[in-house]
Amino acid sequence: MSDPRPSEPLPYPAAPRVVVVGGGLAGLAAAAALSGSGAQVTVLEARRRAGGRAASFEDPVAGGLIDACQHVAMGCCTNFLDLCRQAGLAAAFRRDRTLWFIGADNRRAPCTPSRLLPAPLHLTPLLLGMRHFSIREKLALARGMLRLAGWRDDGAGVRPTALEWLRSIGQPDTVIRLFWQPVLESALGESIDLVDVAAARKVVVDGFLAHREAADLFVPTATLGSLFGERFVAWLAGRGVVVKTDARVTGIERDASGQVAAVVVDGSPLPCEAAIVAVPWRAAARLVPEVVPPADERLAGSPITAVHLWFDRDCIDLPHAVLVGRVSQWVFRPSDAPRGYCQVVISASRDLLDGDRDRLRDTVVAEVRSAFPAAREATLVDSRIVTDPTAVLSVRPGVEGVRPPPQTTIPNLFLAGDWTATGWPSTMEGAVRSGRAAAQVAANQLGIGCQGLSPDLPRGPLVRWLVGAAN
Repeated sequence: MSDPRPSEPLPYPAAPRVVVVGGGLAGLAAAAALSGSGAQVTVLEARRRAGGRAASFEDPVAGGLIDACQHVAMGCCTNFLDLCRQAGLAAAFRRDRTLWFIGADNRRAPCTPSRLLPAPLHLTPLLLGMRHFSIREKLALARGMLRLAGWRDDGAGVRPTALEWLRSIGQPDTVIRLFWQPVLESALGESIDLVDVAAARKVVVDGFLAHREAADLFVPTATLGSLFGERFVAWLAGRGVVVKTDARVTGIERDASGQVAAVVVDGSPLPCEAAIVAVPWRAAARLVPEVVPPADERLAGSPITAVHLWFDRDCIDLPHAVLVGRVSQWVFRPSDAPRGYCQVVISASRDLLDGDRDRLRDTVVAEVRSAFPAAREATLVDSRIVTDPTAVLSVRPGVEGVRPPPQTTIPNLFLAGDWTATGWPSTMEGAVRSGRAAAQVAANQLGIGCQGLSPDLPRGPLVRWLVGAAN
């Protein structure tokens, strides 16, 4: 991406007013990056609580809050983790180094990367721990990961999907179904027969091979609504940022020169010297259609479904588990959840079981009872199915060509959101990166300081050799 900075800052006031439209993670990250810069930063969120998709709802059984969909970060999410450390939220995340897989035969496989072996050899114990694979299948999986890490785009037309590429190199169907599908679909939020092979390579290299701590899971131990809707907002307020909720933005006014002059919120103009639009792409297209690409087959959303289950007793004896070869993909037992609660997350849930919600609930309950013996004697007290039809950007071949950069053709209007050109899939890390990138180009335009992006985890010499110095 070319440097969008002008040759010299424009003559804005000493304390320019910046309005961030959208109080999701991207908008909050942009506001955090600009806090302390001398700018007057205001965040406008249409909902009652900031945080966007990192949201919670009222527990119908025990009271309190339950996350609408379980969010986790990985060790490779350096910007998200740095933002949480800055805001004093780091202690509210549990670090899981062991990934638990439960095979179709219900055999459990605790897979823990080595802390001693250099990357990428640190994955050897993880691969060996997958008891649902034969030695031949484990070797095939290792070869597949190495070949994907070394994949290069030859520029000869449309890139293949992950599934097409995996089949082209001879990955066994069992390995595709029991590893590649649950892992890639969970990481990318989209079916492997639709995602770009380059996005799959990103997951393998940055999420597994690059560093011994890259695959560590960071799971929130408090609800997302309390973390980002309350504690993070309070931290921003302490740094001079104004966060307004229930603030519906209906338009953006331009001056005679074509630059943004004000953001219209609840019918009233809020003057500003710069605006960062940090809302989902369809909402952004309604506000500023001239700078947002139209939604088509390349710019589309992918659904994620969370099945919430309340049993009459605790029956999930692991902090999390990947249920391979089933409809259910991940099972989580949040550490702050009420007795008997668990959540099942299914990515790429488009047309799941023909949309039959009762059948989906019954299927998920049966799979949980099969994988966790204590659940077989437990009584299901309540359940809720929550589906976000456009939870993440579908990272299909060609999507990178339409994801816009933070700088737009309007000099003082900037875009943020995990759907913009971050180089990352649609994740919390991608959202934070987008907010920080938009804040940086806005600060450059305004002539003020700003926090930049955090560096990625360093790659060891073996990894650099494997993927190439330029990747």
